Formats: sequence, structure tokens, C-alpha cells
Amino acid sequence: MRIAVFTDTFFPTTNWIVTSVVTYCKKLADIWHKIIIVTPYNRWVEDFKYNNIEVFTIKWIPAIFYPDFKITFWFTPTLINKIRKFKPELIHFHTQFIVWWQAIIMWKMMKIPTVGTFHTYIADESYLKVMWLNAKIFWDVWWKYNNFFYKKIDKVLVPSKNAQLELINHWINSDNIEILSNPLPHIDLQWIDKKYYLNSVITENIVLYVGRLSKEKNVWISIESIYVASKEIPNILFVIVWDWPERANLELLVKKYNLYKNVLFLWKIANKDLLNSDIFERSKIFLSASPSENQPMTIIEAMNFWLPIVWVEDKWVWELIEYNWYKWLNENYWELAIYLIRLLKNEELRKQMWKESKLMMSSFNSSELAKKLETIYINTISNFNV
Repeated sequence: MRIAVFTDTFFPTTNWIVTSVVTYCKKLADIWHKIIIVTPYNRWVEDFKYNNIEVFTIKWIPAIFYPDFKITFWFTPTLINKIRKFKPELIHFHTQFIVWWQAIIMWKMMKIPTVGTFHTYIADESYLKVMWLNAKIFWDVWWKYNNFFYKKIDKVLVPSKNAQLELINHWINSDNIEILSNPLPHIDLQWIDKKYYLNSVITENIVLYVGRLSKEKNVWISIESIYVASKEIPNILFVIVWDWPERANLELLVKKYNLYKNVLFLWKIANKDLLNSDIFERSKIFLSASPSENQPMTIIEAMNFWLPIVWVEDKWVWELIEYNWYKWLNENYWELAIYLIRLLKNEELRKQMWKESKLMMSSFNSSELAKKLETIYINTISNFNV
């Protein structure tokens, strides 16, 4: 097959959408499918090279309201010419911003089957707060924006049952929805060039967070819980892997509580370097206070390292975490601190949760999931009616 993939976010950015896109594209390319990835330009993207995968970039300007968004032109003649020459049999888009419109234009012009993955709850209250759109009327508008396309394309892929139910509840035909989990990328723990980021860290009581430092992730709540937990466990260390857009505000919070010895900010780390480092293996708990996720890749990666999970009681992740976690009420940092203390002080409890994490990992085998995606593509093309 010849597949055109559209995404607003791509290499070298580290997030679960990029990890999912890259992992699936590589697996499909390994079995001789031809893929072109359309994405906004960045100066490092040319470093991404893989057999049977071509990357085509388009110009963009930054979005003021959210650093992760890139505003591209809605109509790009060079892209149209490129896609026409590539002659895709199917279009697959992964994000709901301007590159999405590029995919829709190509879909309308070429009249070929189209698949879209519902990765992000862009219409969720937590995301809209970031863009100063915190009112019910905007939630409804965003769902109408989503549905305008999701109702018309041939197949909508979702990584979780809850995402499927959410779309059905917002009037997407259940027959057009297919559940396809995010894949765990291949991790080679025998690499000679293993990275060491925590060499100078003495404490063993390490709590880890990996992800954007944006407002909807509620990292400030995690820091406040670390402050409370530090009264009982003075050498607790909260390791944060990312650096923007809220890092400066979070550093002020660390200063306010005098947590210089209890919070360590690391810069963004390439996914392969992160997974082949000492960060996951030295951590004892994976922590997040984010109430707006759709099967986050960071949980899957943490589970692969057998980490217990402490997460907000959020309907979007409950099916992903069963007996290997503590869930706590949103924005209740005191309850969160209690769970951190309980886990750090109870090795047997942590071991029990480690075992549960290990048992669940077979569901995220990237090779098996890529075969399922290939079948979805084949069936979508076979059932397509112009």
C-alpha cells in the first residue's frame, strides 16, 4: 500500500502522538508499505530517515495561544503536487489542527479512503482553559468542529474504549469506530551508549513525571503533593522530564516551597534516549495529575519498566490501569501525598504493583498492533465507495 500520513507534531518532538505515529509507520515500512509523512517543518526533521518512509514538510508560524500548535497554510500547491505524484491509496491524519485541513483537501481532491485517529480530547474543558475558551459554548463548538470531519471519513481510530464511548455519545456512528491501542516502541536495553541523567542523585525515593509542562497537565498539583510528602520523606525527589511552556511558573512554585532538593527539572529528552537511560529504571513511582488524557504513551512506557502508577481518578485512563496504581481525586494534593508516602515506604506493595504492570504489557506489542492497523487499512480501501 501507499499511505499518506498527516500530523501537526512529529520528530524530534517527544509526545505520545509522535511515538505512536513513528512506531506504526516504521512497522508498516518494515513490511514494504510506502509511506509519506506530511508535517510542519523543523530543522531537525531531516535527521529522521527510514526505508520506505518519506517526510514532506510545510511552512508554518507559531500559535500564540499554545506553543505546541503550528499554524500552516490551508492550501499548499507544492503539497498537492507532491501527493499527486506519490499516488496514495489511503490518507491517515493524526491531529485536529491545520495539517488536518491539508489532509481533508487532499481527500476531497483525490477521492480516496481516509482514516483519522482520535488522539486528543481537544474539546475537553482542560485544554480549552489553556486557550481561554473556558465556557460550555466553546466545548460544543469544538465538538461540532471535530464531528464535521469525523462523521464524514471512512474510519475513526481510537486507542481506548472510553474514547470510543465519548465519540458515540457525540453522535459518531459506532460502526465507523475501531479501537487500536497505542503501541509500545521497541526498546533495546543492551545499547552500549546508555544515557545516565541521574548519576549525581543519591536518594532512591525517586518519583517520575514525563510530559508537557502545560496548564492542563496540573503539574503544580504534583509539586504541592511532593511538598507535603517531603515532611514525611525528606529525601523524596520529583524528576520532571520536559521544559515548557509552564516551567518558569513551576520553578517559582519550587522556590515558594523551598523544594530545590526535592524537584529536579530535566530538559526534553529524545524518546529513544529516555527509554535507554537510567531515569525509568531508577524511579520507584510514575506520577501524573493530568485529568485530560487518552491512553497516554508515558503510562505504557512506565508500565514497561514495571512502575506503579499514581494518577488522578480520570475516566480516560481507568481501563489502562487496573491493579498497578493508586487513583486520587482531581486537585486533592493531600490525598496524592498520602499515596506517594505509602508506596515509597512499602516495598512489598510496590512489588505487587510491578507484577501487575508487567502482566499488562502484552496488549501493547507494536508488531501485532501494526498487523491490526494494516488489516484496518485493507478493509477500509476494500469497502470504499467514491
